[in-house]
Amino acid sequence: MCGRATLTKNESDIEERFGATFYTEDIERYNPIPSFNIVPTHPLPFIGQDDEKHIQMGLWGWNVPFGAESTKLVINARLEEVDLKKTFIPSLDHGRCIIPLDGYYEWIRNDKQKIPYRIILPDGELFSVAGLVREEVDRNGKFVKKLSIVTVKATDDIAFIHDRMPLILTKEEEKTWLDGSFEPDWKQYYSDPGRTIKKKYYKVSERINSVKNNDADLIKQDDSPIYIQQSIFD
Repeated sequence: MCGRATLTKNESDIEERFGATFYTEDIERYNPIPSFNIVPTHPLPFIGQDDEKHIQMGLWGWNVPFGAESTKLVINARLEEVDLKKTFIPSLDHGRCIIPLDGYYEWIRNDKQKIPYRIILPDGELFSVAGLVREEVDRNGKFVKKLSIVTVKATDDIAFIHDRMPLILTKEEEKTWLDGSFEPDWKQYYSDPGRTIKKKYYKVSERINSVKNNDADLIKQDDSPIYIQQSIFD
């Protein structure tokens, strides 16, 4: 799964990379970047198939049931299920989007220990992940766009950290995802283990475990040794 992410670049960097512009009122309202610890319910920028020239804002996570003010959120959509579950099918047909990020976090779990890692592209550059967007009505009766990140089985280079990963897209694939010009075997294509986009990973501070923390130190490499407790007598 993907439950934490980073977007540490500024607005102009994102606009240049994706050839689209932010709506000024969105930046003033949400002020979403830079962010070193994006969590579900936080704002995320996205580019939707309905408007590829502008970067819009949505909130991460769909409420379940639809539109309910609930603590249960759908933050990820498995690629294997997006065309099979009625939860996702309407958005797959009409709500595909790409979500700019420059990293995400996962944890190696060992019993009660959680060792956090940040996963990025080799040069730390911006990339996009495939997403789905839908509109929900909030408690004030306003329409709010909500986002879910599409995930696939993790590639071999990072599978030891977690068995799932966000569907990272190349620049060419971004256009295909948005215009929906899928080949008949599109799910097999995106989930092919041989479709490996080079990534880099490194251990970060356990301060990332708290959603209250959001500062540049969170993305610094933590070189402290890893101690794996084998038993209560270690």
